[in-house]
Amino acid sequence: MSKTEFIKVFELTLVSANLDIIGLSLMDDSHALITFKGNGTRKVNIEGDSYGAIIKDVMKYVF
Repeated sequence: MSKTEFIKVFELTLVSANLDIIGLSLMDDSHALITFKGNGTRKVNIEGDSYGAIIKDVMKYVF
C-alpha cells in the first residue's frame, strides 16, 4: 500500500470516528493536512514515518 492510499484509508477512519475532522490529505511526501469542522487546518510532518508512526503523529493534533 502506498502512502497516498494509506492516508485515504486513514481519512475515512478519522471522519467516521466523529472527531470533528472532515478531511486528511497528503500535501507532499513529508506532510499531511488535517482539516477540521469549521475549516481549521493543521499541517503534520510525516517525513520518514511508518504507517503506525503516521497514525501517532496525526493523533497528536486531534486530541
